[in-house]
Amino acid sequence: MKKTFLFTLLLCSGLTIAQAQQGTKERVKVHSKALEGNLIGDPADRDVTVYLPPSYQTDPDRHFPVLYMLHGFTDTDSQWFGWEDHWINLQAVIEQSLGAGISKEMIVVMPNAYNKFRGSMYASSATVGDWETFVTKELVSYIDSNYRTLANKSSRGLAGHSMGGYGTLRLGMKYPEVYSAIYALSPCCMDGGASTDPELISKLEKLTPDQINDVSFFEIAALATSAAFAPNPQNPPFYLDLPAKDGSPREDIINKITANRTLTIIDQYIPNLKRLKAIGMDAGTEDRGISSATKKLHDVLDSYQIEHLFESYEGDHLNRIAERIETKALPFFSEHLVFQKSTVSEIIEDGGTGEYPALMTSETSLPTHTIFRPQNIEAFGGSNKLPVIAWGNGACFDSPWEHVNFLNEIASHGFLVVAIGTMPKQTDVRSKSQKLLDAIDWAIAQNNDPTSPYFQKIDTEQISVSGMSCGGLQTLEVADDPRVSTVGVFNSGVLGNPGGGMPGMPQVTKDQLQNIKVPTLYLLGGESDIAYGNGMDDFSRINHIPVFVGNLDVGHGGTYGQPHGGEFARVALNWYLWQLKGDEEAGKLFSTNPPGLSKWEGWVVEKKNMD
Repeated sequence: MKKTFLFTLLLCSGLTIAQAQQGTKERVKVHSKALEGNLIGDPADRDVTVYLPPSYQTDPDRHFPVLYMLHGFTDTDSQWFGWEDHWINLQAVIEQSLGAGISKEMIVVMPNAYNKFRGSMYASSATVGDWETFVTKELVSYIDSNYRTLANKSSRGLAGHSMGGYGTLRLGMKYPEVYSAIYALSPCCMDGGASTDPELISKLEKLTPDQINDVSFFEIAALATSAAFAPNPQNPPFYLDLPAKDGSPREDIINKITANRTLTIIDQYIPNLKRLKAIGMDAGTEDRGISSATKKLHDVLDSYQIEHLFESYEGDHLNRIAERIETKALPFFSEHLVFQKSTVSEIIEDGGTGEYPALMTSETSLPTHTIFRPQNIEAFGGSNKLPVIAWGNGACFDSPWEHVNFLNEIASHGFLVVAIGTMPKQTDVRSKSQKLLDAIDWAIAQNNDPTSPYFQKIDTEQISVSGMSCGGLQTLEVADDPRVSTVGVFNSGVLGNPGGGMPGMPQVTKDQLQNIKVPTLYLLGGESDIAYGNGMDDFSRINHIPVFVGNLDVGHGGTYGQPHGGEFARVALNWYLWQLKGDEEAGKLFSTNPPGLSKWEGWVVEKKNMD
């Protein structure tokens, strides 16, 4: 039926499979150290199908985003890609979508997660192996090393059906630094407990390894669930604990299984979900409990104001999946993944006044941001590493065009500044606070990547989030991130009526100021600065951390566009030198009594908790 359905789709569109754009597929073996030694003896060499789009062969200089697809329970990559009898021909579905012009070319990768229990749940356990690490780290590293990928989070997506939909949500929640967009099709296993049916448990308790291939779907599903979430290395031959024993429920095992249901754990991962660029999910109305559970997930995301796509359609668990991938999932990733590879560099103001002449550049691994860094990156490493400053722009612009002199000047003193947005100037696009965290994710990943020019050159223990005006509110929205060492808020402050500013402004509340745990600098433009009242009110409320406020009567625009960023750059630089590089001489501008900055012409200062 499914083959007939796909063929009908092709005919109705006026295309045959032969006429659609043709790519290639290959099946490779990927060795996983994370799966070595699993107690059920499944091989650590895993089959993986890789689909390469039509232009992969014809355009050898082109790099592509990657969509990782996770198959469902009892399925294999082979069944999805037609290496053997299949219920869906994913290559044909992809090429139908390309031929219809509703999706873009991308590499699609599907690992084979079929095991002794017919499915891994994409979990991590001693019994089935560490599938989380295999999928999110080892497989991604293998694909990036062996294919022409755009090897960065912004060009990497994750999707799956049924058990694969569960895996998509599980891994997407846990690893937002790996994927930027996720789409779950009919995701299973999101709610409910564990079956303690006496007849079922009694049969499983008596089961021997040579009988495992003859059990029913629900029997093997119960074993797979326990293997993934209730492993027991002391309980052969299957090395798992069932949710009942000798006819009596085992609450400890039931709790272990329930604790891995999506709707049970989702509240713990809200900050991670907010770091994803895009979330999509759907389920058929006739898909029993999966439809209602997916609607519950939609309601949870709505309650946390997390933007996402949710669709409920007429269908069951299997009958329209090819259509949904073709017309919904692939266009979703075509919209939300980054497809271009470009690098543009420019010298600003002869490189700045610091000892490390800087440049402004883009990076293919983070095409959504602009980087300001020393030109000679090889000067760093060992004991001389680059602290990180993640920067948000005025008006929440998706471009740092107003601040290039200021940011370049800071970078010239040995800092890596990662600013939201791209150059040239873009003033019609607003950014989200998440991009500050994307900057941090990227810097940490680059420091750990042996193939990156930034490898072991970044001080990932010294990180600031900073921003001007609306970017200052973005800064305050993410200032509680545990990786942040210091906070810089420029010409900004929390509004008395959150959300009352311009459209798209972060709705930060005064209560959130108490979440800041690190030394914080406010620089304001005096009483003529529209943010003066809000910023000074923030300062009056912050009594639990070292906090400093400096005012210079220059208004809301600060001095960012002046040569080398003007006075604001001089003051901010000393703060960063002190807080991120331990320069106590620079710190005297803020820490002494009276602060050194009070002696600079025009500056009015106050401080707390710095004695």
